[in-house]
Amino acid sequence: MTPFQVVSAVSAPAAADKAMLVRVTRRLERRALLDRPPAVAACLQDARFLTERTLEVYRGMAPARLYARGLHTALAQGVTGVPLDEDDPLVDEWTMVLPCPGRPVVFAATDLGAERWTWSQSEDPDVVAECGRLLGL
Repeated sequence: MTPFQVVSAVSAPAAADKAMLVRVTRRLERRALLDRPPAVAACLQDARFLTERTLEVYRGMAPARLYARGLHTALAQGVTGVPLDEDDPLVDEWTMVLPCPGRPVVFAATDLGAERWTWSQSEDPDVVAECGRLLGL
């Protein structure tokens, strides 16, 4: 079971392009920096998507766990990398789990290939908690 599977079971997924998913991600990052969840987790698919900007944002939300193919385990103070194998289903997901007190949210998208995505989001505390458990929170 992956976070996308959990979220899409309770919230109908919608089609999206990468630009839209970046906008959603940035909005959730800003929200997390304000709401200060006790921990965060995210799936980035591949280490090449971990930019200096992204690392700095997650450092500000620490403690954070980031999952991606080719990722190092020690990324920055408070930011732990979890390397994924090529056949791990999480390499196809773009996920953020933000268990903010009073405003929990999980965003999960899956890569359909050819720059096509499907995504879903939930603010149900039980869904957010289940996705957090799947990602070690």
